[in-house]
Amino acid sequence: MKKVYIKTFGCQMNEADSELIAASFEKRNFEITGDLREADAAVLNTCTVRQLAEDKAVSMIGRLRKWKRLKPERKIIVAGCAVENLGDKNILRKFPFVNLAIGAKSIDKFDAALNAIIGKPKKLRQAGEINIFNSPITAYINITRGCSLKCSYCIVPAVRGAAEHIPPGKIIKEIKLKIKNGAREFILLGQTVNSYSSVYRDKKISFTDLLEIISKIDGVKRIRFMSPHPLFFNESFFKAFKKNTKIARHIHLPAQSGSDRILKLMKRGYTKARYLDIIGALRSADKDISISTDFIVGYPGETEKDFKETLKLAKEGGFSFAFCFKYSPRTEKDRGNKTLISEEILKKRLDILLEAVKSNSKEIFKSRIGKIEDVLIEDKNYGRSSANFKVKIDKPLKPGDMQKTRIVKKEKNILLGKAVI
Repeated sequence: MKKVYIKTFGCQMNEADSELIAASFEKRNFEITGDLREADAAVLNTCTVRQLAEDKAVSMIGRLRKWKRLKPERKIIVAGCAVENLGDKNILRKFPFVNLAIGAKSIDKFDAALNAIIGKPKKLRQAGEINIFNSPITAYINITRGCSLKCSYCIVPAVRGAAEHIPPGKIIKEIKLKIKNGAREFILLGQTVNSYSSVYRDKKISFTDLLEIISKIDGVKRIRFMSPHPLFFNESFFKAFKKNTKIARHIHLPAQSGSDRILKLMKRGYTKARYLDIIGALRSADKDISISTDFIVGYPGETEKDFKETLKLAKEGGFSFAFCFKYSPRTEKDRGNKTLISEEILKKRLDILLEAVKSNSKEIFKSRIGKIEDVLIEDKNYGRSSANFKVKIDKPLKPGDMQKTRIVKKEKNILLGKAVI
């Protein structure tokens, strides 16, 4: 049997797209392999959110020249956001040994594009049957593609297009198929996932409505989602979150900055006060909720005062963890901006912020000791709590089972617990 190696750069949305890619290859009797040396085809699903991610992808394309030279019949496919940003024709011109370049906006056409270089499918296979990135009980589900917001630092709308909301019927069908294949926890994906709006059974539904519909599907034990945008939270969500415990007690809520001035320049549409109000409403709904976030350090023109506001929010927010990034210019105009922060200052601010997040995270982990957590078992005696902490339990259990567990100790980034009978 032939084998395909799939390398995914970037976020969970890319990983969900890679499952579509994997399904296309499996229909053609290819086996997924993690060893490039034994592969007959290689797919790079690229990212361009930050310059470094794009650079890594381009570098790997170049290194594949030697890999293909060893066996000229091998196929190389480059997909994803970097293809949209750089241009498929430019990639094929620069790397003539690449067989196919297809952008993120055309990912739904991947299967048809594969016919020309691999051949037509040999068997029926759907994306819902493939789960190559998570534990067997957790599955990614795209509910939106693209983004219609215009955050000034973000390239996503340019490379993924305007927001497109996937019909509920298609979402439900994919979830049921993944349940059939063992999934019990579902991570709903979208750039502004909580902006979801569609029509179901002749009735307009919101993101909150969709959560309620999914939670009633037999076999669904837990629902996660990312990444929501502060603009799209409302009272109906907070009420549903309080009542519906199938909605995970963890929310990743990107802040990006704690400075109102910088948030305005970023075109985020909210203030620090509004962001904290949302956190307050979530904690009123469930005091044990875990909240994580994203921060960008060194946005053009960021002053020491602006940075201190971000540092203050990092402490006030009580985040279980945070992804902290240095600002990455994505266009020539961005790179020529005279207000860009020096690399030295960027590094210093990032180190300070990371230390603050790390310190806060330690306290959050300690605060879980003594609590009883609902842990969804992923592998033997390991699972993940609703609040998104990895938990090791004192006895082996069946993957897919939900186990009430008393947390007794913290060990690095893992909580240790005892099963509650």
